[in-house]
Amino acid sequence: MNKLPALFLTLGMAAAPSWASGTVDVYMNGATQPKTLADAARLIDLVEQPRLAGSWWPGAVIAAQPQTAVALQQKQALLSRLATLAARSNGDDAAAINALRQQLQAVRVVGRQFISLDPDQVRAGQLNNPPLEGKYSLWVGPQPGTVTLFGLISRPGKVAFTPGRDIASYLDDVSLLSGAGRSDAWVIYPDGRTEKAPVAYWNKRHVEPMPGSTIFVGFADALWTTQYDELNADVLRALAQRIPEE
Repeated sequence: MNKLPALFLTLGMAAAPSWASGTVDVYMNGATQPKTLADAARLIDLVEQPRLAGSWWPGAVIAAQPQTAVALQQKQALLSRLATLAARSNGDDAAAINALRQQLQAVRVVGRQFISLDPDQVRAGQLNNPPLEGKYSLWVGPQPGTVTLFGLISRPGKVAFTPGRDIASYLDDVSLLSGAGRSDAWVIYPDGRTEKAPVAYWNKRHVEPMPGSTIFVGFADALWTTQYDELNADVLRALAQRIPEE
């Protein structure tokens, strides 16, 4: 494993003792083997590393090991719920649920820490610059040129990002599968934020994704149960915790 002058991070925790430091495995530009940083006092010591200059910070993901174990358990529980729901369904409904489950199986989730990694914001104040403590992983790379379509649609996958194009237009060339919501979709931005976007002709609103975003078409609302709302929320959580693919 390659070694670099060192660093890393504890987010949302009390100030670390002066002797504490962290270690982070840094995966740069899609690399499968990390560089190891250690002995950094605060977040700024990480994001200002010369080796990371030029990284596209809106799409960077930092994860803590204990939270990654939780995220993996949550994903497995979601897959099990979808498998049970598919087994209780018939025909097109079962096929659609299994298609979503197959997409989720390929998503690599981690215990993402939802804090800005933009060096300018980290410098802005101590609350944005927490002490570094423990074991973390960081994924950084260049700005991607795609948007990912995901969910109950006929052709999930990556499409080219087009400036000015809205969520609804990215879905023009796909068909909705059985049980899909027709009024709204969700966009999961690279920084983990999510937003519900009206996409039907009767409620359409212009919402643009960023490059690297995921557009998710989930289950339609059901009159007599909240299980589909809960499933949509669990899928959104998994997508917000995914490792960048570009």
